[in-house]
Amino acid sequence: MPLETRILGPEDALAATGLLAHLNPDLPTATLRERFETILREHPHYHPFGAFQNGKLVGLAGVWIATKIWCGRYLELDNIVVHPLHRSEGIGSVLIQAIEGLAKQRNCNLLVLDSYTSNHPSHRLYHRLGFEIWGFHFVKPLAGLDR
Repeated sequence: MPLETRILGPEDALAATGLLAHLNPDLPTATLRERFETILREHPHYHPFGAFQNGKLVGLAGVWIATKIWCGRYLELDNIVVHPLHRSEGIGSVLIQAIEGLAKQRNCNLLVLDSYTSNHPSHRLYHRLGFEIWGFHFVKPLAGLDR
């Protein structure tokens, strides 16, 4: 079935929160929605991008467009999730390829993302789509973190 991909609007917030719950099952839905709404409100360089099948949101990725000294303008993919009932259907590939097109439109030099070291299925997908591992993402918790 053909997929429609587009930047999400406010009318998609409830469906987006539902998908994010699959990626973050230990977070209460209210916390997910609050964080999602905060990002949309406070960060104009963030865009939620979705994949729709028959009008239903089945894939989601956050898109951050910013600039760093070392690489210039870049697009970072964040919270990539495909509904569990629709995994292994190519939705993640279509979604990421559409976002790559957006990155090129917005004159980005790089497309980047983070992936948990234990998420081997995602690593295979990212390698297949041309991503390379260039470094490590270090984290130092400063306060209690709901994950």
